Amino acid sequence: MTRTMKHFLCFLILLVAAGKAHAQLDVRIEIKRHIFLRGEPIPATVHIRNLTGHDITLRDAPGHQWFGFEVIRGSDTPIAPSKADYKNDPLTMLAGDSVSRTVDLLKLYPINELATYKVRAAIYFSETEKYMISDVFKVDISEGRKLWSETVGVPNGKEDAGQYHSMTLLSFQTGNQLTLYARVEDVATGAYYGTYPLGRLIGGSTPIGEYDNENTLHAFHMTGPSQYMLTKIGVNGEWLGQSLWNAPKGRASVRKKPDGTMVVVGATRERPAAPSALPVPKLSDRPSILPK
Repeated sequence: MTRTMKHFLCFLILLVAAGKAHAQLDVRIEIKRHIFLRGEPIPATVHIRNLTGHDITLRDAPGHQWFGFEVIRGSDTPIAPSKADYKNDPLTMLAGDSVSRTVDLLKLYPINELATYKVRAAIYFSETEKYMISDVFKVDISEGRKLWSETVGVPNGKEDAGQYHSMTLLSFQTGNQLTLYARVEDVATGAYYGTYPLGRLIGGSTPIGEYDNENTLHAFHMTGPSQYMLTKIGVNGEWLGQSLWNAPKGRASVRKKPDGTMVVVGATRERPAAPSALPVPKLSDRPSILPK
């Protein structure tokens, strides 16, 4: 049995004994939605309140990280973290103090398959040698409807030069809104370099995908009556920003000129779009290969 598996089994054994009765820490988990597109970031916020009556310091112990999660796929399949030996900086909390920490679950756990996952925050409290846990939150990983896809090469001078990446636009229902997503995937390995929500998509409209000379994707889609969004995403999954456009007299489109520059035809630019809430991914943050 590997060291990683031993640590994970020890975590599960202690977690079975954890409970909310007489808990010295109040632990809660908050995730904005129950359904996520495959490969989409899953921001999870953990709220911790110190109810011990005295100041404490949360710190890692041999074989135990003080900040973590229990993730179960389906009814009974536990999912180990992608890196079982990750480290957390100690956190000192005053009596009655509350703190919150937001992380992307997808970067911590291989939540890759189309399935339902049960997620609980698990905070290890070294004073009691027990985990304090949150209530269960269910997350469904689903797939969208492919609207457009093309495969392009990575130009010289960029990381992964000479390899091929597919750029895909998908529609996905988020709550009561149809949302357009863009996904960048390595053709050879199946790794996702980025999956981004681009904004509301008007039902029945067709998004446009076009590339500049650097094979940067320019995705252009209709977000409302006479309103369009232009999104730029690099060939390695870099988020390069968005802009809003107004086309009161008809349909608009994005095109590549003979000199390689990109232009929007039939619309005028409005105010800059609100900055994306998603962090720009680094190439070192690439996720593990997803199963086909």
